[in-house]
Amino acid sequence: MYEGVPIQPHDRRGYFMLPQAPEDAGYYVYGNVGGVPGTGHLAQYAHPFLLSVIFCIERTWQAMDDRKFGIGNISLAEGRKYEHATHQKGLEMDIRPIRTDKLTGQAARVSRFDLIYDREATTKLLHLFLEHPMVSKVFFNDDKVQQALGGRVRSMRGHDDHIHIEIKER
Repeated sequence: MYEGVPIQPHDRRGYFMLPQAPEDAGYYVYGNVGGVPGTGHLAQYAHPFLLSVIFCIERTWQAMDDRKFGIGNISLAEGRKYEHATHQKGLEMDIRPIRTDKLTGQAARVSRFDLIYDREATTKLLHLFLEHPMVSKVFFNDDKVQQALGGRVRSMRGHDDHIHIEIKER
Protein backbone atom coordinates (compact mmCIF):
# COMPACT_ATOMS: atom_id res chain seq x y z
CA MET A 1 0.00 0.00 0.00
CA TYR A 2 1.27 3.48 -0.89
CA GLU A 3 2.12 5.53 2.20
CA GLY A 4 3.66 8.66 0.69
CA VAL A 5 2.20 12.14 0.55
CA PRO A 6 -1.53 11.94 -0.15
CA ILE A 7 -2.62 13.27 -3.51
CA GLN A 8 -5.58 15.00 -1.88
CA PRO A 9 -5.87 15.39 1.91
CA HIS A 10 -8.78 13.42 3.32
CA ASP A 11 -10.07 12.36 6.71
CA ARG A 12 -11.21 9.00 8.13
CA ARG A 13 -14.78 9.68 6.99
CA GLY A 14 -13.56 9.68 3.40
CA TYR A 15 -14.17 13.42 3.06
CA PHE A 16 -11.69 15.39 1.03
CA MET A 17 -10.24 18.84 1.52
CA LEU A 18 -11.51 21.18 -1.17
CA PRO A 19 -8.65 21.73 -3.66
CA GLN A 20 -7.12 25.01 -2.53
CA ALA A 21 -5.80 26.61 -5.69
CA PRO A 22 -6.79 24.64 -8.76
CA GLU A 23 -5.67 26.25 -11.96
CA ASP A 24 -8.50 27.89 -13.89
CA ALA A 25 -11.12 27.07 -11.24
CA GLY A 26 -14.23 29.23 -10.95
CA TYR A 27 -13.76 29.60 -7.18
CA TYR A 28 -11.22 30.77 -4.63
CA VAL A 29 -10.96 29.81 -0.97
CA TYR A 30 -11.02 32.02 2.12
CA GLY A 31 -11.41 31.81 5.87
CA ASN A 32 -9.66 30.85 9.05
CA VAL A 33 -10.29 28.70 12.09
CA GLY A 34 -10.55 30.45 15.44
CA GLY A 35 -9.31 33.72 13.95
CA VAL A 36 -5.89 32.25 13.11
CA PRO A 37 -4.66 33.44 9.70
CA GLY A 38 -3.70 30.78 7.18
CA THR A 39 -5.93 28.07 8.67
CA GLY A 40 -8.98 28.26 6.41
CA HIS A 41 -8.08 25.07 4.58
CA LEU A 42 -8.51 23.15 7.85
CA ALA A 43 -12.26 23.86 7.71
CA GLN A 44 -12.76 22.79 4.10
CA TYR A 45 -13.35 19.05 4.36
CA ALA A 46 -16.34 18.16 2.19
CA HIS A 47 -18.50 15.12 1.63
CA PRO A 48 -17.86 13.80 -1.90
CA PHE A 49 -21.43 14.81 -2.86
CA LEU A 50 -20.71 18.43 -1.91
CA LEU A 51 -17.48 18.39 -3.89
CA SER A 52 -19.45 17.20 -6.92
CA VAL A 53 -21.93 20.05 -6.50
CA ILE A 54 -19.11 22.60 -6.13
CA PHE A 55 -17.28 21.35 -9.23
CA CYS A 56 -20.48 21.29 -11.29
CA ILE A 57 -21.50 24.82 -10.29
CA GLU A 58 -18.04 26.35 -10.59
CA ARG A 59 -17.63 25.06 -14.15
CA THR A 60 -21.03 26.42 -15.18
CA TRP A 61 -20.30 29.72 -13.41
CA GLN A 62 -16.92 30.01 -15.09
CA ALA A 63 -18.58 29.70 -18.50
CA MET A 64 -20.96 32.57 -17.58
CA ASP A 65 -18.70 34.97 -15.68
CA ASP A 66 -14.96 35.47 -15.40
CA ARG A 67 -15.10 36.33 -11.69
CA LYS A 68 -14.54 33.65 -9.10
CA PHE A 69 -16.83 32.98 -6.14
CA GLY A 70 -15.35 32.49 -2.69
CA ILE A 71 -15.79 29.29 -0.69
CA GLY A 72 -15.25 29.45 3.07
CA ASN A 73 -16.20 27.07 5.87
CA ILE A 74 -17.33 23.53 5.10
CA SER A 75 -16.24 21.30 8.01
CA LEU A 76 -13.18 20.35 10.02
CA ALA A 77 -11.59 16.94 9.46
CA GLU A 78 -13.53 14.17 11.21
CA GLY A 79 -16.50 16.55 11.65
CA ARG A 80 -15.04 18.03 14.84
CA LYS A 81 -17.05 20.83 16.41
CA TYR A 82 -15.75 24.38 16.16
CA GLU A 83 -17.15 27.93 16.11
CA HIS A 84 -20.20 26.94 14.03
CA ALA A 85 -23.29 25.18 15.34
CA THR A 86 -23.47 23.57 11.90
CA HIS A 87 -20.70 22.71 9.40
CA GLN A 88 -19.87 19.29 10.85
CA LYS A 89 -21.32 16.93 8.27
CA GLY A 90 -19.39 18.20 5.24
CA LEU A 91 -22.71 18.92 3.54
CA GLU A 92 -22.82 22.68 4.22
CA MET A 93 -20.64 25.48 2.98
CA ASP A 94 -20.36 29.23 3.12
CA ILE A 95 -19.76 31.25 0.00
CA ARG A 96 -19.31 34.96 -0.51
CA PRO A 97 -21.62 37.22 -2.48
CA ILE A 98 -20.15 38.30 -5.81
CA ARG A 99 -18.25 41.57 -6.02
CA THR A 100 -18.28 43.96 -8.98
CA ASP A 101 -14.49 43.69 -9.22
CA LYS A 102 -12.32 40.56 -9.48
CA LEU A 103 -10.73 40.69 -6.03
CA THR A 104 -10.26 37.26 -4.45
CA GLY A 105 -8.85 35.83 -1.22
CA GLN A 106 -9.12 36.92 2.39
CA ALA A 107 -9.40 40.61 1.49
CA ALA A 108 -12.39 40.03 -0.82
CA ARG A 109 -15.01 40.08 1.95
CA VAL A 110 -18.21 41.82 0.84
CA SER A 111 -21.55 42.51 2.47
CA ARG A 112 -24.94 43.00 0.83
CA PHE A 113 -24.69 46.61 2.05
CA ASP A 114 -21.40 47.38 0.24
CA LEU A 115 -21.28 49.36 -3.00
CA ILE A 116 -18.94 46.72 -4.45
CA TYR A 117 -21.62 44.02 -3.97
CA ASP A 118 -23.06 42.71 -7.25
CA ARG A 119 -26.66 41.66 -6.54
CA GLU A 120 -27.39 40.61 -10.12
CA ALA A 121 -24.38 38.29 -10.35
CA THR A 122 -25.05 36.88 -6.86
CA THR A 123 -28.62 36.11 -7.91
CA LYS A 124 -27.34 34.30 -11.03
CA LEU A 125 -24.89 32.25 -8.98
CA LEU A 126 -27.53 31.29 -6.42
CA HIS A 127 -29.89 30.36 -9.24
CA LEU A 128 -27.28 27.83 -10.41
CA PHE A 129 -27.05 26.34 -6.93
CA LEU A 130 -30.83 26.19 -6.56
CA GLU A 131 -31.16 24.39 -9.92
CA HIS A 132 -28.92 21.58 -8.66
CA PRO A 133 -31.05 18.70 -7.32
CA MET A 134 -28.76 18.10 -4.32
CA VAL A 135 -29.15 21.65 -2.90
CA SER A 136 -31.72 21.72 -0.09
CA LYS A 137 -31.24 25.07 1.71
CA VAL A 138 -29.83 28.51 0.96
CA PHE A 139 -29.60 31.33 3.51
CA PHE A 140 -28.72 34.93 2.62
CA ASN A 141 -30.23 38.11 4.01
CA ASP A 142 -30.71 40.11 0.79
CA ASP A 143 -34.50 40.36 0.45
CA LYS A 144 -34.22 41.39 -3.22
CA VAL A 145 -32.29 38.20 -4.00
CA GLN A 146 -34.89 36.23 -2.03
CA GLN A 147 -37.70 37.77 -4.09
CA ALA A 148 -35.89 37.26 -7.40
CA LEU A 149 -35.45 33.57 -6.57
CA GLY A 150 -39.04 32.99 -5.58
CA GLY A 151 -38.51 32.74 -1.84
CA ARG A 152 -36.17 29.75 -2.13
CA VAL A 153 -33.47 31.76 -0.35
CA ARG A 154 -34.24 32.51 3.29
CA SER A 155 -32.86 34.85 5.92
CA MET A 156 -30.73 33.76 8.84
CA ARG A 157 -29.10 35.98 11.43
CA GLY A 158 -25.51 36.83 10.55
CA HIS A 159 -25.82 36.10 6.84
CA ASP A 160 -25.28 39.58 5.37
CA ASP A 161 -21.70 38.92 4.21
CA HIS A 162 -21.90 35.25 3.26
CA ILE A 163 -24.33 32.70 1.91
CA HIS A 164 -24.96 29.36 3.58
CA ILE A 165 -25.68 26.45 1.23
CA GLU A 166 -26.68 22.94 2.31
CA ILE A 167 -27.10 19.80 0.25
CA LYS A 168 -29.06 16.62 0.89
CA GLU A 169 -27.29 13.59 2.34
CA ARG A 170 -28.61 11.43 -0.51
